[in-house]
Parts: sequence; structure tokens; C-alpha cells
Amino acid sequence: MITIAVSGINAIDNPGPGIGIIRSLKESNLEVRTIGFAYDAMEPGIYLDQYVDKSYLLPYPSAGRETFLERILQIHEIEKIDVIISALDAELPLYIEIEKQLRSYGIKMLIPTREMFALRNKNALKGVAKSVNIEIPAYLTCNSYNDLVKGMEETGFPCMIKGPFYEAFKATSESEATTYFNKLITKWGFPIIVQKFVEGEEYNVIGCGDGKGNTMGLFAIRKMTTTSLGKVWNAVSINNERLLKSAEDVVKYLNWKGGFEFEVIIDNETDEINLIEINPRFPAWVYMASACGVNLPERMVQLLIGENYETSSDYSSGKIMIRYTMETIKEISDFEKITTFGEL
Repeated sequence: MITIAVSGINAIDNPGPGIGIIRSLKESNLEVRTIGFAYDAMEPGIYLDQYVDKSYLLPYPSAGRETFLERILQIHEIEKIDVIISALDAELPLYIEIEKQLRSYGIKMLIPTREMFALRNKNALKGVAKSVNIEIPAYLTCNSYNDLVKGMEETGFPCMIKGPFYEAFKATSESEATTYFNKLITKWGFPIIVQKFVEGEEYNVIGCGDGKGNTMGLFAIRKMTTTSLGKVWNAVSINNERLLKSAEDVVKYLNWKGGFEFEVIIDNETDEINLIEINPRFPAWVYMASACGVNLPERMVQLLIGENYETSSDYSSGKIMIRYTMETIKEISDFEKITTFGEL
């Protein structure tokens, strides 16, 4: 039995990847016990017993490295964790800092180095795109309102206003851009990205890198519908060799280690691939790849525990993902336990 802790179990209207990762693991060939790492007692994954075997509350990453590490080691004493899969951008820098210490306690992770993480930052993507021969829409990194004004002048309207970790909004006027800019600063802080809007189809590729320039499998979709925050709600699997090759090139260039999501727009006018974002973890729709035959969380764990794993990207195009919402009913005592004791 392998004990795997997974974060990002906030399966809300803006879902985290955690439940998709856990679902993939539960349906894999691995015998697993799953531990949910949550930051809030109302994260739905805490109460989804069919997926999460036990849940624990963690301090927010802003509490600092020592507090964060101490809590994980407290849980490790009880659960004997073998693997942690980080599913949230905001916590990943902390995990990068403490990875060696976790490894000394027998806890394994497959995550990027600090250098890799910095290279795929939203304000560093120009270098990545140039190195792998794809386009990137013009953008400006903003650390002040004056930067925003300059960015709007350079990109024109419509433009995209993007937070440092999550959320992106399409602005069609200066007042809209300013509203989104202030909203993102309040929620995430600086820097904010102002990026030229590209008219075209949106595509995503997910995969996992072994840290040596190789992919452990790729899976591509075309977005069909998205939420107000730009998150995939419905999607269709596609096989686009040019797109998959670009993702492979990025992994090779970065020597990427761990899960990733490669977001692009193919320009309607030029047919060029425009790199929009590289997310340093599996996305919320990761289960779609697993259900279609490319189980990336399983492969990640197999690499970490020294088992053989598949690297093929064999899957069928034309599979549609339908995301839906539903309710689960629990005793109020479950909520009281997680809020009082920090575990359930």
C-alpha cells in the first residue's frame, strides 16, 4: 500500500486538480491510500470519502517554511506518507524549498527546481517561446498603475489582465482593465501581466517531465467552454502533432520535472501557435487524460517509487469531457472535527 498526499482538493466552481489526481490514482494499477491536504474546512474533497481516505488542514504557505514543514512532518508521523503531489501554484515554491528535507524523511516528490520554476514564470515566457520556435503575444509585467497604462498602450484593446498565479480577464476598455487590475492585486499581489489578446482556438496539452528532458506521456484538448475565470469546463481530446511536438520541445528545453499544463492559442489569421501559459502542475481536468488512457499521476508515482512506467501518448481523439456539479451530504460533526482537530 502506497500512501499519497495530494493538495488542491477544493472541488468548487474553480476546481483544484486534487480530486482529479486522486481519482486517477484510485483507478490505476497502484494500491493507494490517499491523504487530502486542505487549507480550508469547506474544501469539498475533505468530505468525499470515495476518493479521499483521510484529510488534514495545512497552514497557508504565507505562514512560512518552518510552520509548513512542521505540520507536514506531524502528519507524516501518523500516516507514513510515501509521496506528496502538489497541485497548487502558490504552495509549490515552498515545496521546492523543503523537498530535500522531505526526502530525508522518506517523502518523495517530482517537482521542478527553483530555476525551472522561474523560467516558466508568466513574465519569462518570451525566452521559452523563442527557444522552441513558437510565438507569444506581446505582454508587459506590471508592478504599478503606471506600468498598467504603458501595457494598455502597447497591447491595445481587447487585452488580457492576468494574476501572478491564477485568474485572467479579458478587458475591452481602460476602465475594465483597471477594475481587473485592482481586483487581482487585492487577491494575489504583484506582478500583474497585461497581454495582447489573440483571436483563435484555445488548446491545452498536459504531461509529466522526468527532469532529464523526456516526457512521460502527453495529452491534448481543445477547450469547448470555460468558466468566468477561464477554467476548462468542457473539452474534446485532439491529436495535433505540431502542438504535441511544441510541448515536447518545451519539456526538453526546461528539462522539466513533474506535471505541467501547456496553454496555447492557435491564431485564426496566421495559424501560428501562441504560448499563453505554462502551469507547473497537473490541471483540474487531469482525470480526462487518465480516463482516455494516459494516466499521468500513476506514472509520476511509479517513477518515484522505482517502478516501470508507460511513456506512450496513445489516446483517441474526439472524446468529450462533461464537467458537472453535484451535492454530498455529511453530518455537521464532520465539519466540527476538521475545524477543531485539523483532520477528518
